[in-house]
Amino acid sequence: MGDARTPAVSAARIDFERKLLARAARGRQVVAPRPDVIPASFAQERMWLSDWLDPEASTESTVFVIGLRGDLDVAALRGAVTDLTRRHEVLRTVVEPGAGGLVQRVLPPTDVPVPAVDLPADADAEAIETFARAELVRKLDLATEPPVSWSLLRRAEDEHHLVLRVHHIAADGWSEGVLNRDLSLLYRARVTGEPAGLPELTIQYADFSIGQRERQSGAGLERGLSYWRRRLAGAPTTVPLPFDRVPGEDDSLRSGTCFARIPGTVVEDLETVSASVGASGYMALLTAFAVMLWRGSGQHDLVIGSPVAGRELPETEQLVGVFTNTLPMRVLVRPEESFQEVLRRVRENALDDFAHGEVPFQRLVDAIRPARVAGRLPLVQVILQLDNTGFAEPEFHGVEVSYRQLFAEKSALDLTVSLGRRGPDYGTVWKYRSGLLEETTVRLLHDRFLTVMRQVAERPDARLDTLGLVAGRAET
Repeated sequence: MGDARTPAVSAARIDFERKLLARAARGRQVVAPRPDVIPASFAQERMWLSDWLDPEASTESTVFVIGLRGDLDVAALRGAVTDLTRRHEVLRTVVEPGAGGLVQRVLPPTDVPVPAVDLPADADAEAIETFARAELVRKLDLATEPPVSWSLLRRAEDEHHLVLRVHHIAADGWSEGVLNRDLSLLYRARVTGEPAGLPELTIQYADFSIGQRERQSGAGLERGLSYWRRRLAGAPTTVPLPFDRVPGEDDSLRSGTCFARIPGTVVEDLETVSASVGASGYMALLTAFAVMLWRGSGQHDLVIGSPVAGRELPETEQLVGVFTNTLPMRVLVRPEESFQEVLRRVRENALDDFAHGEVPFQRLVDAIRPARVAGRLPLVQVILQLDNTGFAEPEFHGVEVSYRQLFAEKSALDLTVSLGRRGPDYGTVWKYRSGLLEETTVRLLHDRFLTVMRQVAERPDARLDTLGLVAGRAET
């Protein structure tokens, strides 16, 4: 892995952090008296609209199944869940249309139900999976029901499964780590009688939403939109993918999920290259991904979606909530250039893009008005994301814990690729529209991506058009 102390990396980090600090200084959150009507955040608007478009089932929820083996204190667990919901208002916030747009309403704190469900002694993993899947797709009334629900499946005195269903209108990926930490500490406090030791929250999600609306309005919003208009002028409408069926012929949101692995050494070698030009590991992955798409399609100009945490304000780091925003990262791949040269350009553009990262994606699309293509979303159809938060899984005092996540089986995006460190290697999740792509095609894309990463790491200064970047199936 590249040495984070090298001058190039330090310069990149200082440059990036300076821009973020300047933004935070301009928009530091000040807690003011709340208005009678609290506006929803832009991210909540996006999640509400996505949910509204599918009246049959929830497409914006995640379910976590937490296996608990040992002497679980059920009363302490229920108390910890209530404590958690008191601590984070967004977990008891409903969202509904109002006279001036979507608004949020914080419900008063109360004891949170964690219903127990007794399973037969011979119940297998499939029974737990069936219950969790039913929770995943169960439609919520976001105007009346809290966005988080809990169930405790009991198969034996010393075996439980806590099923946590979270709607994304209340929580993003970063929030998962906050929830895990807070619930673990609150449970321990209930069991031992010792203080939980959690940091004080200086703001709540509703306060952030109010401040965001103030920052992203008027001249502040227009400055950001002006940047993105310049940045995306003349950009292509779509990202090419090797579709198995023509977009527009199947308008369903059915999705498939493909899990694969990337050896940690491959990513580390790529990070060494990124360090040599002062870029981050994500910038190198984004560049390699764009090179893979170019090599397979011949399109040099690509717009790839990049989720950003949206937590530049320090007060937001300890909050549960949905802060993420999607940035349309434009990457130009020139075959006569080397990977290092393309990466340098990606780095410079990315730093400016991140500095304008709070402009709400939907406002950006509305302002740019990109051409529409049948069967595909405007501007961004493909997303690459890196989970580098490094959060820990939940821990329950005196209990053995297992942990897994279930994903919704619908997606409006053509392809979402997520990478995250899992032990010595990187796990990758390829979520794709199954009406457009077959799993075999997606696995081929993964193999090509891996081939690109290996070859550009070995020869970062070679012209891209001299590298055999579309090799056969790569070994994993």
